[in-house]
Amino acid sequence: AFPAAPATTALIVAALLLAAALAVLAIRDQSTPRWGLIGIAVLELILLVITVWCAIAWIGGNAPAEAVVFVFYLLACLAIPPAMAWWGKGEPGRWGSGVVAVACLVLIVLVLRVQQVWTGGVPPT
Repeated sequence: AFPAAPATTALIVAALLLAAALAVLAIRDQSTPRWGLIGIAVLELILLVITVWCAIAWIGGNAPAEAVVFVFYLLACLAIPPAMAWWGKGEPGRWGSGVVAVACLVLIVLVLRVQQVWTGGVPPT
């Protein structure tokens, strides 16, 4: 079983809320506000919790089914929020907010893939 399932659920909820809020801003032609950047930081913190939780489980003997693939997916997840913050802060207008909203959705897919790679199959529904 994936050890960080509760944190993954928290990340998915937070990313969906942030994506929805920033999509509204993008439609209204507004740039990413400070609270959007704080939301991105929250996503990164949750990802760090997932990383530590998985590392502890791995050290304890609960290893991922595909270790190398797991590590690369996790590293990709950890790299996305800083890129989101950079783009959201640097791009005025709707494009910054729009890119961050889409990146939130991409992050959700990657985190679900991290969970899937750990368990070695499709996560249970």
